[in-house]
Amino acid sequence: MPRQNPVRKATFEEFLGQEAKSQTRHEFVDGFMFAMAGGTDYHNRLATRFLLTIFNPAAEAGCEAFTENMLLKVGSAAYYPDVFVTCEEPLEGASYKRTACLVVEVLSDTTEAIDRGEKLLAYQKLPGLQAYVLVSQLDRRLEVFRRMEDGGWRYEVVEEGAVQLPCVNVAVSLHDLYRDIPAR
Repeated sequence: MPRQNPVRKATFEEFLGQEAKSQTRHEFVDGFMFAMAGGTDYHNRLATRFLLTIFNPAAEAGCEAFTENMLLKVGSAAYYPDVFVTCEEPLEGASYKRTACLVVEVLSDTTEAIDRGEKLLAYQKLPGLQAYVLVSQLDRRLEVFRRMEDGGWRYEVVEEGAVQLPCVNVAVSLHDLYRDIPAR
C-alpha cells in the first residue's frame, strides 16, 4: 500500500519543529509530512525484544541502540525505524541521527509495502549500513538484507534458529524473539 495523503508540505526544519510539539508522529519524505500508523501488541513485543537483545552489545561496540522515538535522517527523508543502531558521536538533546549500521522494521499491513520498497531503497543509501532486518508479525521469519564487501546486497530469510547480526555482533534467537507470539 503506498503512502496515504501527506499531512502538509514543510522544510526539514519546519518538520522538526512540528514534531517537537505534535502528539502524532510523522515521517518526512521529499518535503512532505506523513502521519504514522499505530502498532499492535505483537509489534511492540517484537521491537522491544529486538532492542533488548542488541542494546548491551551495541553499547559494548561503542554504539547506541534506539527505538521508534528517534528519527533517522536519510537524504531528503526522516524515518522512525522500529529499532536502529548508530555509532555516530552523540549530541545531547538531538532529535535525529544521520547514520546507522543496523536498521530493523517490524512489518505490519499498513507499512509493509513502504518498508520493503521506499525504506529499503533509502536505507541502502546509508554508507555505514551493514544490515536491514524485516521482522514478520504473521510468521516466525526474519528477512535480512546484508551489505557485502563489494557494496552489493545479499538477501536471506531466517525461519528457525538464530541470525548473527553485524555491527553489534550478536545472534538473535527466533525462539526468544517470538516467545508467546502465535503464528497467524
